[in-house]
Amino acid sequence: MAITPADLGGDEDLARRILVRARAVAPCITTFELDSDEGKDALAILKGVVARATIVGTGAVASQGRNGTTISFRDIRSSFAQEDLTGLRSLCGVDEAAAPGLPRGSFPKDRPLAKVWPEGEYS
Repeated sequence: MAITPADLGGDEDLARRILVRARAVAPCITTFELDSDEGKDALAILKGVVARATIVGTGAVASQGRNGTTISFRDIRSSFAQEDLTGLRSLCGVDEAAAPGLPRGSFPKDRPLAKVWPEGEYS
């Protein structure tokens, strides 16, 4: 069974938002079984993110007030430390150090627009 918001604990809405962000960073986490090593590693990382997001005074809090009792939070991605992002990506086999800045997908080598005009490619 895959990781669910209940596995992360705490507020369900926060856990869902963190899982959505985690899937955007490392889509393969949806394929991990909870009792596998990868599943346990991903769960440990995500529980740390939940803990960081709920503690006042961390990067998740943008500003605080006193007498007006105001507090404003940053978006959910501020709860993820770079270490968390790198850890999740490593579970999916994405090594940013090996190819930084390169696209994360495959693109066709064939250029279909070059075949539209009989003259060939523009030079």
